[in-house]
Amino acid sequence: MKRKLFAWVMVAVMASAGLAGCGSGEGETQNAEETAAVEETTVEDNEGLTVGMSCINLTDAGLAAIKEGADTAAEDLGMNLIWKACDGDLDKQIDIIRGFVQQGVDAIWIDSVDVDGIVSVVNEATEAGVTVLTAGSRVEGEDNYNLVYPDLVDAQFAAKAIGEYYKDETGTVGLIVGSAGNLVSEKRQEGFEKGIEGYSNLKLVTEQGMWDATTSMQKAEDMIRANDDLLHIHVIADGMSYGVYRAIQNSGKEITISSNDGEADALAYTESGEYLLENLVGNGRLGYWGMVIADRLSKGEEMAKDQYLPTYKVPGEKMKPVVEEAGLEKGEDGTQYQIVTVEEAKKIGSPEGYKEEFNEDFVPTK
Repeated sequence: MKRKLFAWVMVAVMASAGLAGCGSGEGETQNAEETAAVEETTVEDNEGLTVGMSCINLTDAGLAAIKEGADTAAEDLGMNLIWKACDGDLDKQIDIIRGFVQQGVDAIWIDSVDVDGIVSVVNEATEAGVTVLTAGSRVEGEDNYNLVYPDLVDAQFAAKAIGEYYKDETGTVGLIVGSAGNLVSEKRQEGFEKGIEGYSNLKLVTEQGMWDATTSMQKAEDMIRANDDLLHIHVIADGMSYGVYRAIQNSGKEITISSNDGEADALAYTESGEYLLENLVGNGRLGYWGMVIADRLSKGEEMAKDQYLPTYKVPGEKMKPVVEEAGLEKGEDGTQYQIVTVEEAKKIGSPEGYKEEFNEDFVPTK
């Protein structure tokens, strides 16, 4: 019997090399032997939904956390996952996707190298009757679903919180983004730039961390040397933030830091006061949620083309009163942000938390 094919296209930093959450704060990676073993996996003819996972690489900490969540969901839902990496090569990624289609997998998950570059292969899939889901940021295909979260709004909130924290000082704020062409990185950069605009006392400088902790550390070191008045560095992904944190420590200067994703190490730093602010997306949570959506679609459930993942603002003890006094709990459009404590964030981002959140009673966006 011909299988119904689903393509889950994940465009992210969330899946980017900078997003951390498992392993140490330095973003430990899988070794080459583990990577090779995963890449050589083949499709097996079994009863569960088989998902081909096409990712940028198999060594970044953020993807490891997403993989962990997706693997947990696969075990819970009786699904089979096959992971393959394209090593940042768009052409290789397109070949991997087409190879999965030819192999007859039921779903394909893609951590996209380039959101524009994958449009054609997404359209190929939908034109062939394949259901395509794009996560992290919208991919402008003809008939794909989007699994998205509010990158621009989250980054804008962070910028305003930092702006309020330093409203009585004059100096420079640093921003470490991912890479050009990555839509998640660009949205987070756009949101932060928009949010900081209202604070003329603060000058913004930006560097690309390339989703890598070591590169981010080097960029932060350059930023610190070039700006004697540097007050704060915001990093758009936890995995990169650990390198930035090390650079700040090595400098001996009192420079604050904030980040995004809500991974375990970053939440611990927020709890200890070393990070001013976190935003919880949760890479493990994201991986689990995406598999639940894929499973529901495979069973014929009707869903809206845009599926939204809620995020949570996590201010540290020093930032909490600033957020409250400035009335940042509500956005300019009246949106009520979900602000939680570190302890609450830990629960939401844990396997127990997202299993409870995305259980059989979970209702996808209609």
